[in-house]
Amino acid sequence: MKSLKLGILFLFLAKMGSAQYSLTFCENVNDDGKAVHPSNFFMIRPKGSALKCLVKADEGFKTDKMDFRVFFINDSGKEEEISKLPQKLEPKWNFTWKELVFFDSGNYRVKVYDSNGLYLTSANLNIKQQ
Repeated sequence: MKSLKLGILFLFLAKMGSAQYSLTFCENVNDDGKAVHPSNFFMIRPKGSALKCLVKADEGFKTDKMDFRVFFINDSGKEEEISKLPQKLEPKWNFTWKELVFFDSGNYRVKVYDSNGLYLTSANLNIKQQ
C-alpha cells in the first residue's frame, strides 16, 4: 500500500513539474490559435512556399522567448541545422506561431527550445516541390 501511495505521489509530481507543448505545421493560424489545414506534408512552389509552425502550451509558456530551430534530415538520417528563429512571448499567451519559407524538397525537423536552451517539443515535416 505504501508503494502505491508513493507511485501516485510520483506521478502527480511529474505531471505538475512538466508543461505539455505541441508543434503543428499548417497553412495558417486563426485568432483562437487553431491550425488551418494542418499536415506534416506540404507541396511547395518552385520559388518557395510559406507555412506556419504553431506551438501550443497547455498551461501557458514558462519562458519569455523561444527558438525555432530548423534541421534538414539527410538520406542517412543525420540532422543539419539550417535556421534558428527567435520568438518573443507574452506571459498570458498559450500559443504562438512562426512562419517558415521552404525552397527545397526533403525531410525536415523543427525543434523548439525555451530561453534557457531547454527542449520543449519537435515535429517532422516532409516537403515536395510541385
